[in-house]
Amino acid sequence: MKYLYVENGQVNGAGELEQLDESVINFEVSDEIYNNYLSEKYRYIYSDGNIIENPQYENEKQKAVISQRIVEIHNELNDLDKKRIRAVCESEVKDSQTGQTWLEYYNSLVVDLREELTALEAQI
Repeated sequence: MKYLYVENGQVNGAGELEQLDESVINFEVSDEIYNNYLSEKYRYIYSDGNIIENPQYENEKQKAVISQRIVEIHNELNDLDKKRIRAVCESEVKDSQTGQTWLEYYNSLVVDLREELTALEAQI
């Protein structure tokens, strides 16, 4: 048997054993629903005493993808900040033909990431 667990009106987990906590409602579900929930957490909701497909699923899935990319951008910006600090201290030329320094190169990457970040944050 497979179950989705509902607590405080929200689907908050899945498993093959019933939860014994009195605050958790155990809903027996098909293998298909169980597996879909495991791979896509936003796909099902609890409504009117039933587990149903979330009518806002596509929107929530898109928001989750955007949120993940925002986290990735913040991590990339942190990494670039470390590289820029080093580039300030060493001031080496990256490209001898153009005279571009490593700092200029990293700064250009930061500008691109910040533009992407601004656009993504506007979508949430």
